[in-house]
Amino acid sequence: MMKKLTFAALLLACTLPAAAQNWSFGAATGPFVFGDFVERRLRLTNGNDNEPVTMTLSAATRAGLALDLERSFSDRWAVRLEGTFTRSPITAEQSGGPGDGVEVSSGKLNVSTFMLPLVFRINPRGAFRFHLMAGPAVAIYKADAPENAAGAAPPFEGTQGEWGGAFGGGVGWWISDRFAVEGNLTDIVTTSPFDRSSFPDVPGIDIKNPHNVHTTVGVRWKF
Repeated sequence: MMKKLTFAALLLACTLPAAAQNWSFGAATGPFVFGDFVERRLRLTNGNDNEPVTMTLSAATRAGLALDLERSFSDRWAVRLEGTFTRSPITAEQSGGPGDGVEVSSGKLNVSTFMLPLVFRINPRGAFRFHLMAGPAVAIYKADAPENAAGAAPPFEGTQGEWGGAFGGGVGWWISDRFAVEGNLTDIVTTSPFDRSSFPDVPGIDIKNPHNVHTTVGVRWKF
């Protein structure tokens, strides 16, 4: 009995390093480009001319942090749990009319996005390894009022959780068996944290599902 237990312990010790290399950890940063949350179209009358004007509510591009844990099931397939974290000014921009190109700050937006994509490696070997990924995602939006506007209300109350999906791909430059430099491009589509009731008595409002695009460069460590 003792010999069997010793053999089992030795076998487990030998297989753990191989099994452990099915896991990897990634850390990266890069610009988080927000899509439009709300759009309003109207026409300004200037004499005999009707000039179209579009106003959009979005958030400014800011650097975001991405952290993930990946589990490989084969040379080509893996699943990845990833979180991205960004804080950005909310901006209202006008296109057309006398205020064309003008942006107005409307507070700050904290966004934490969590996704669980399935990863497909196009070429599982070689120095440069390309992959595609897709899966469900949830974005947690929290808005803060403008710092220079005492008592101003944020564009929505509290914290909003919005479901959607994440789609993207990337490439890893594997410097060794365990270490790589990786770049990713991910499009995160969710429902909007805003709703029609946030803009009572405002005509021409279109609530959009934002496409938030995160481009990152970072490192991956296989353990």
